[in-house]
Amino acid sequence: MGKSWIWIIGPILLFLLFVQPIAQNVQADAKTYDKVVLRGSAESLDWSSDNHPLQYNEEEGVWLSGPVALKGGETTEYKFVYDGTWMSGSNLTVTAPQDDAYVFAFHPEEERTVDIRPAGTHEAAATLELTVPEETPAWVKPTVASSTNDFHYTAAPMTKTGDRTYTFTLVGDAGQDVSYTYSLAGEAYEEVRGERRTVTLTKDSKIQKDTVDQWKTIPVAQSVTHDFHHEPYTPGKKDEVRISVEVEHFGPIDAGAAYYTTDGSSPSGKRGEAANGKTTELTVVETSEDSNGLQTTILTGTIPAQKDKTRVKYRIDVWNTRSEGSQFADNNVLDPEEATEFAYYVEDYQSPDWAKEAVIYQIFVDRFRDGSKENNTSVNPDLPKDEQLKGWMGGDLQGVLEKIDYLDELGVNTLWISPIYEGPYSHGYHPTDFMNIDPRFGSNQLMKELVDEAHDRDMKVVYDLVPNHTSNQHPFFQDAVEKGEASSYYEWYTFLKWPDEYETFYGVQELPELNNDNPETREYMLDEVVPFWMEDIGVDGFRLDYAKGPSQSFWVDFRHQVKSIDSDAFIFGEVWDSLETIDSYAGKLDGAIDFETQSAIVHTYIDGGSMNALADSLMTIHETYDEEFVPATFLDSHDVPRFIYEADENVTTMKNAATLQFALPGAPIIYYGDEVGLSQSGDHTKVEEWKDRYYREMMPWDESRQNMDLKAHYEELIQARKEQPALAHGDMKVIYSDDDVLVFERRMPQDHVLTIINKGENSRTLNIKELYNQDTPNKVMLQSVLNDSRMLSRRDDLYVKAGAHSAQVYDVKGTLTYEAPSEAKKYNKVVLRGAAPLNWETDKHALTYNEKAGVWTSPPVALTAGETVEYKFVRDGEWMEGDNLMFTPESSGEYIFHFDPQQEHTVKVVQTPSSQAS
Repeated sequence: MGKSWIWIIGPILLFLLFVQPIAQNVQADAKTYDKVVLRGSAESLDWSSDNHPLQYNEEEGVWLSGPVALKGGETTEYKFVYDGTWMSGSNLTVTAPQDDAYVFAFHPEEERTVDIRPAGTHEAAATLELTVPEETPAWVKPTVASSTNDFHYTAAPMTKTGDRTYTFTLVGDAGQDVSYTYSLAGEAYEEVRGERRTVTLTKDSKIQKDTVDQWKTIPVAQSVTHDFHHEPYTPGKKDEVRISVEVEHFGPIDAGAAYYTTDGSSPSGKRGEAANGKTTELTVVETSEDSNGLQTTILTGTIPAQKDKTRVKYRIDVWNTRSEGSQFADNNVLDPEEATEFAYYVEDYQSPDWAKEAVIYQIFVDRFRDGSKENNTSVNPDLPKDEQLKGWMGGDLQGVLEKIDYLDELGVNTLWISPIYEGPYSHGYHPTDFMNIDPRFGSNQLMKELVDEAHDRDMKVVYDLVPNHTSNQHPFFQDAVEKGEASSYYEWYTFLKWPDEYETFYGVQELPELNNDNPETREYMLDEVVPFWMEDIGVDGFRLDYAKGPSQSFWVDFRHQVKSIDSDAFIFGEVWDSLETIDSYAGKLDGAIDFETQSAIVHTYIDGGSMNALADSLMTIHETYDEEFVPATFLDSHDVPRFIYEADENVTTMKNAATLQFALPGAPIIYYGDEVGLSQSGDHTKVEEWKDRYYREMMPWDESRQNMDLKAHYEELIQARKEQPALAHGDMKVIYSDDDVLVFERRMPQDHVLTIINKGENSRTLNIKELYNQDTPNKVMLQSVLNDSRMLSRRDDLYVKAGAHSAQVYDVKGTLTYEAPSEAKKYNKVVLRGAAPLNWETDKHALTYNEKAGVWTSPPVALTAGETVEYKFVRDGEWMEGDNLMFTPESSGEYIFHFDPQQEHTVKVVQTPSSQAS
């Protein structure tokens, strides 16, 4: 058979949005995954196990969980894990309308759809049928606040059944009495009534007919949203700040205002009149309307430029000039004193240079080293190890002091000390005294001595501050519980129903949340606690536990105080959330724990993800963060499984992941023991409680139990960070990626570093100049920063062999500059994907560019006579527009697919000569 030439011109679609789904739909049904599990924060869920698997529903095309008990009115954070991979983005949240069992639905085509459904397992019910007064706006949906949802005013919306009628079904046990009240989605909009209503649940679902005569007040708009939309986001002293607010409404909205202060006090005002601070007018710039009559109006205004080190705080409301009342952003209240307070800090926003160059060693004090047996009052060595790990193990500050030379010789320059407050637990995150160190850890004087010793070695010390909550054993909380509103500390917490119901950290009753927006609470934390640690103890900054707990207004005040004491202090927060949420703390904090990068690395090395996905994630992360925001990268921590354990004790995988971590932007964190291969003595997935006990094993100090080769690798990485300025300060650019290989550079004017990683099973030879599209003949040398290997360019080529399961970092000598591909070549990478024997997901069939012919050619693909193959080309990560291409071979054999970048929809598939002969 001669050469086969088939020419097909596929119709080009108008929208690229449809390209990838078209190509992928031929590979599988809508099920998409083999296994999906639910994990979350509710008492009935957990974040670690696969105890809540979902089943695929063919008819509906969704995955459904079994019944999950949820507490009404309580917000549950949750996520789906599919085929071992966490769903990307921030946690999903849902607030259950009432105490009941619910089925969670996972939509594989729309993964972030929030969908919970009553499981129908209740015993009895009562159906409420409500008639509302005539003045009720048609766009407002009444809600039921009841004893089955902790009287939550927005969790249980009713269903409209007529012009002024609505319904909702309460569920529970037969004979259960439920008290309830109606509102227009808020306590301020509750019905006017002397006492709450009651109804008894029955097995035959009793019908209760109710009528509301009058509401306390009526909302102005459906929603008013600002969400810190101000520009610039990190303003300097010369910057006016433009703020914008989005209003969704049915009735008219034509005015708005922002009330702002510059003296640290809280602003107040209403309908354009400031009670405290100044007013800036917001004007309507845009209004649109959807088919249901819902209008969206954008209002904007400007806050004048302020001098350096100014804390600007503001609140926003909107209204209709022809009616009464106004509504505030973002919590949509009507009372200015309850409104969300926004804030920003005016400065030339910069994080400390030393923080950008930091190599942080996280010391979990109780598990690092037992330096003094005298304070082991809570240690019980007679317990089995599994039980010991739940409690105190004896590590203390004396032990850290004894090993400070070890840390210095390792090369780290920053110590992160875990919480050592007085408190009931060895991890220290349940403080009962913010300014006294628990005797089981040592003393205030010993901590000061440790800081001084570190400073003598040019090492910085950051302390793990817990500003969000206290232990329920804290004297402040105990006083509030005992005395109620007569207590000086009652307003320091948020009691929902004194004394037993109060705001907590993630629903943990032992951890009542501090009300840091209460002036006295904030003053205590900023004027007493912060100076104690910075001035009396001498720490150089703070790692901030659960930083997304306190308001951003709190963090503006916090930054102002910390930087007033030490302008070079480093403050970085734990913000376990989406990338955008983490970045929103720029201008308040200097950086944050980089959960997104850790997830990307784990997905790649533990879950078998591709280097393409890693490359996309890393560049998205790098481009999202403010250039002064320092992401603190990590492989594992006290809250997640040990990386080496998850990697099945594979030291090579650990080395390569650490190499990647140290080559990325940000400050790398070494969790104690990572450097010597500390793993887990137990499987966290096999226990229901205290899973983190295995993440917090004792540090092995006997060298026979340490992996000295791994330790030497960490020392090389740390030294490389010190010797290569680009690793701390350089910009990042991905040069190339495929399923197994990632090539990226870090560059600054006087330093250039190239990282090449191959996680595949086979060795790869890469022409670096070709990847850079650099045709200029010049000499380039790559010198490894981890060993003595080096490569020199030959003529126009610079070949590097990337061994299987390898990671290498090179210092670039000479000019190696990325250039755009030529007009003829057009792309950097073209991949063939398709139906079997191809596949729709990987880069297995990457094409090679032929300079002379001006086309990209695939490796040989074995095809069967008469069997049509659908396929498509992916260029630089983007699917080719239009329908899938098709080819039907007349005879069996090996074929080469050609891609012409100048005629992309031309199909040219050629049988190889050797295949023809056979």
